Amino acid sequence: MDIDAKDLEERWRTDAVGDLDLARRILKMGKHARAMFFVHLALEKALKALVIRATGKTPPRIHNLLVLAERAGVALDNKRQKFLSTMNHYQVAGRYLQIVESGIDSSGAIQDLKTAERTFEWLINL
Repeated sequence: MDIDAKDLEERWRTDAVGDLDLARRILKMGKHARAMFFVHLALEKALKALVIRATGKTPPRIHNLLVLAERAGVALDNKRQKFLSTMNHYQVAGRYLQIVESGIDSSGAIQDLKTAERTFEWLINL
C-alpha cells in the first residue's frame, strides 16, 4: 500500500498530542487508571509516528511501547525502558480491567504523568 509517510507521521503526532491533553483532563477528574490509559496511548502514537519515519510504512497494530521503540530504532536508557514498561502495564490494565480505579493513587498518577510528559517531549523532538 502506498502511503504518504510524512502526512501519516504528522497525523499520528497530532493525535498523540490530543491524547496527552485528554489524559491531563481525565486525571483532573480523579480517574487515575483511565488517565494512565490515555497517557500510554499518547506515547504509543508518538512512537508509531517514529516507526513510520524509520520504515516508511504504516505502523503495526501493537501496543507494546518497548517493541515500538525498537521498531522505530529509538535507543532507550534503563530509566526510560523501565518507565515504558510501567506504561505497558497501564494499557493492559485499562483494556482488560485488571486494576480498579482505586488501585492507582493520585500522587503516583501525577508523577507518572510528569514523567510521561518529559518522555513524550523527548520522543516528539527526536
